[in-house]
Amino acid sequence: MFSLIHKTVRARSAALIAAGLVLTLTSCNDPGPAEVNSAEMAGAGGRDISEYWQSIDVPLSQNTRMLSFEMLRSEVSRATGRSWVVGDVDQWDLHRGALGGADYVTTFADDLTPSQQRIVLIRKLAFQVCGDVVAAEAGAATRTVFTELDPGAAFDAGGDQVAAQIQALFRRFFIDDAATADVAEGVELLRALSPAGDDGKTAWRGLCVSYLASMRFLTY
Repeated sequence: MFSLIHKTVRARSAALIAAGLVLTLTSCNDPGPAEVNSAEMAGAGGRDISEYWQSIDVPLSQNTRMLSFEMLRSEVSRATGRSWVVGDVDQWDLHRGALGGADYVTTFADDLTPSQQRIVLIRKLAFQVCGDVVAAEAGAATRTVFTELDPGAAFDAGGDQVAAQIQALFRRFFIDDAATADVAEGVELLRALSPAGDDGKTAWRGLCVSYLASMRFLTY
């Protein structure tokens, strides 16, 4: 039931998504996330978490509604099959307040409004979870997320197998079929991250992050 609802609300948010997967964060009129302290932008492994950030057609505002804390946790688990774990410690309840979750002591309703800090934290979450998925499935005989290919192997970005994997990931994250343009954008991102196709782990982690932390995934 939730998946059907989520498919509907994601369709409504599609109008907010810009076409490119590798786009600038800000415009000249909106300082946005680029103003965040550099230390706050460090993701797993010290990576710049703004690297794959999609821009949107309208500023984040009170009119944009993000998934509630429990919905976000459920959807991340559904899409990736994993929790958000760092150093064997599950991070979800530790970051409940930062992700808008009510603590039922001082707050009794989830905050669904996007904020700079919340988006930054979700980017960190996405890098960690996607990195864990790729690491777990690279070289594995049985895979749940990367069903069409080994994410740790070299790849041909223009090949049918890669296109099939992009389709499968898109459907898994957004509960919808990827359009031709969506597949083309996925291929473009994979090529940008690994031009020679020899670093599958970096490339597929990047595509996973671009889906998991996208406004298409995160908003009503």
